[in-house]
Amino acid sequence: MSEQQLRQTLSAIDVNKMQLENVSRQQEMIRASIEDHMRAKETLAQYEKAGKDEEILIPAGAGVFLHAKVGDKARCITNVGAGVMMEKEIGGVITILEEQLGELQKAARELGEQAEKISYAIEELSRDAREQYTAMQPPSTTMKSK
Repeated sequence: MSEQQLRQTLSAIDVNKMQLENVSRQQEMIRASIEDHMRAKETLAQYEKAGKDEEILIPAGAGVFLHAKVGDKARCITNVGAGVMMEKEIGGVITILEEQLGELQKAARELGEQAEKISYAIEELSRDAREQYTAMQPPSTTMKSK
């Protein structure tokens, strides 16, 4: 084994660790998006159940709620992409949120699988690096007593 091979193995470990960090960041962003979608879906479902002119609490985020009265229970305003907002039926928006949740959960599973593969690769490369390092060490000499 050569020092260059060991350096290449250690470099591959570093690359895999960076990939694992990137996957972890992506997983965290997806988890946050899943939570956001679930809160929106729950809020819309509760809004639909409330009676007209009933006072409700609307989550503003960070544990803050606003007092509001129920108005049009059938429609809400939602972002349809590219910063464009559109009025849509609440039931349709809930369906869209459920579809998006499914896609996000699928992406979370795929990232989990990817993280597992990268972790396994890091373990294998680490084992190889230890073996390469051990092979490079001079044989130990035992002292003979006279």
